[in-house]
Amino acid sequence: MEFLEGLSDEVFTTIVDDWIAHVPPYQPEYWLDAWNSFALSTRCVVWLQQYARRGKRLPDAFRERMLKSVVRQLRFLTEHLETDIGGNHLIRNIKALLWGGRFWDSDEATEWQDLGQQLLAQELDTQILGDGMHYERSPAYHVQVFADLLECYSVLEEGPLKGRLGDRLSDMAQVTAHLIHPDGQVSLFNDGGLEMARDPEMCLQVWEELSGEDVRSSETFALSDAGYYGLRRGDEYVLVDAGKIAPDELPGHGHGDVFSFEWTIDAQRVVVDAGVYEYNPGQRRAYSRSTLAHNTVTVDGEDQCEFWDAFRMGRRARVTRENYQKTEPGFRLAGRHDGYRHLAGRPVHERSFEVEPGDIRVEDEVTGGEGQRVEARLLLHPECSVEMATEDIKISSGDIDAALETNATVSLRDAVWFPNFGVERACKQIILRYGAAPCSGGFRLVRHR
Repeated sequence: MEFLEGLSDEVFTTIVDDWIAHVPPYQPEYWLDAWNSFALSTRCVVWLQQYARRGKRLPDAFRERMLKSVVRQLRFLTEHLETDIGGNHLIRNIKALLWGGRFWDSDEATEWQDLGQQLLAQELDTQILGDGMHYERSPAYHVQVFADLLECYSVLEEGPLKGRLGDRLSDMAQVTAHLIHPDGQVSLFNDGGLEMARDPEMCLQVWEELSGEDVRSSETFALSDAGYYGLRRGDEYVLVDAGKIAPDELPGHGHGDVFSFEWTIDAQRVVVDAGVYEYNPGQRRAYSRSTLAHNTVTVDGEDQCEFWDAFRMGRRARVTRENYQKTEPGFRLAGRHDGYRHLAGRPVHERSFEVEPGDIRVEDEVTGGEGQRVEARLLLHPECSVEMATEDIKISSGDIDAALETNATVSLRDAVWFPNFGVERACKQIILRYGAAPCSGGFRLVRHR
């Protein structure tokens, strides 16, 4: 119900009253929709915030009805915390408990506050990696959790827990700054969308107001726990995903994108992550998670991990970083993963990057294997056009000109990009055929100035 924030008092009152009257709990499948604990947690905080902002402009009788409903919902939440899912869902539950605990002065509210603080203390250690990235390793969900924890921070009383949270928020703010493209929107790796979470720059502004910190991205950065490595020079940006797919116990938002990357020039995305169209099981969901949709290598068209249903994962790739080195113009990175070792000959993919402004060099090697087809892929932004020239492949978008140089056999196919949930845009995907495993190949992307 975050949409309520933009409505008039009259429409706000009408909608909330209608919800209270017609959406009671314990109806058939109630827990799948309006009374699932994630939606409930979101709604309770929105209602309390709107109660505070609109104040006496709302009729007294309505205010009483709304608060009674919030109490009922928070009581329900305490019995249905999402400890089975954990992750960002549990953070959202914690935020609702903390807001309810500070809103009322009662023994029951104190119990909500104590429960929220106990859970928060546990989850800070579990969910925030040493480098400050949220452990689900989705940039969009990192921003969502960052925003939720900012709201937790705003209602926590001064004390050791608030101090701990502030330290972690400082780390999360730095990660957020690193993961923003020059267009002001977040990276699309793993589940998420460009506009799924709160605006990342707005979140950084809020943290600056709360802490006094002015957080900015470095020209080169390495989030070694999360596995993200980047270069930012002016309006050019490269982000490489070379880390663990997801937490072992919570793999649902992970994709088959080990050693994939994104490339932005002059605030225009050029090489893009596929994004996500939906969370319902089906062809689009399967495509979003598949390795075929990402800018990395496939062996025999297989996925790096065993994806099934909408959020499940069985066998998964183990990633090893072999080397990372900052250079004067950028960075070098090398690693390997064993996501294809279930295939005949137990093939292993090794990839190295040498990244400088306007110049990305990638070398691939598949060791082992028994003749499987080895291909690399590059998904291009919908506004990019491709010309298959004799010596190289020309990529252009507006005033941006770049070239792909490679000895591999190259073809072009129609593909799709999902920048936001429910949004599908046609684009092109370049396929580089390296040969039969074991084999090697590579390519170079060069910006023409």
